[in-house]
Amino acid sequence: MTGTKTIVKNKVILAISAHPDDIEFAAGGTLFNLNQMGCQIYLIVATNGENGFKIDHKPRSYRIKTRHKEQLKAAEILGIKKVFFLNYRDCSLKNDDILRKKIGLLIKKIKPEIIFAFDPSNRTFESVNLLHRDHRVIAEASFDAVFAARNRYLLPGEPHSVKQFWFFGCDRPNHYENITKYINKKIDLIKAHRSQFNEHESMEKWVKEHLSSYTNRYKYSEKFRIVNITQPFVKEIN
Repeated sequence: MTGTKTIVKNKVILAISAHPDDIEFAAGGTLFNLNQMGCQIYLIVATNGENGFKIDHKPRSYRIKTRHKEQLKAAEILGIKKVFFLNYRDCSLKNDDILRKKIGLLIKKIKPEIIFAFDPSNRTFESVNLLHRDHRVIAEASFDAVFAARNRYLLPGEPHSVKQFWFFGCDRPNHYENITKYINKKIDLIKAHRSQFNEHESMEKWVKEHLSSYTNRYKYSEKFRIVNITQPFVKEIN
């Protein structure tokens, strides 16, 4: 796979997550690097993530407010241009017309060349966290929304064609991104989501030993399945 600089320097990128913290855990090092390379990064967070609150028992409104604040703090560190909260209830996400329309219209508004999203093809069901229902739903909804955004009849406004997916949470990666230089920044991003853990030392060890050790080529890495999006026999509109 060609190096990251060749592929994505100065691009507009849209990252789509089911919950606050998904992006930081899966692609925080890569996206921080891309921001340093001049990319404009936007983020969609589909649910409020209120059921992932681990530090104490709090009312739902408090949990939602806290998770939003944590996501905005992480976004500031990451250099994200804007976070779009869709405010769905955690663990109740559905791939329906409404969700696909919301994502599709944001794709048309932002006009990204690249989308980071959960891999819709991963159905190994080897991890209850990775294959969380919301992760599966947002993966398929993101994929479907890209199709809708490029079609001139499905959504209002001019079509927009995304050029490439960077799927994370994949079981068949074709690209490993070297994040050795940014591992501490990735940990800082994850630390912003304080409600998800209460023991920093064990979290840091887990991130380094299990969440960033995908290839022997690099000390620390993130993995992706990169897919180029083509439309056979049709001249691209953009």
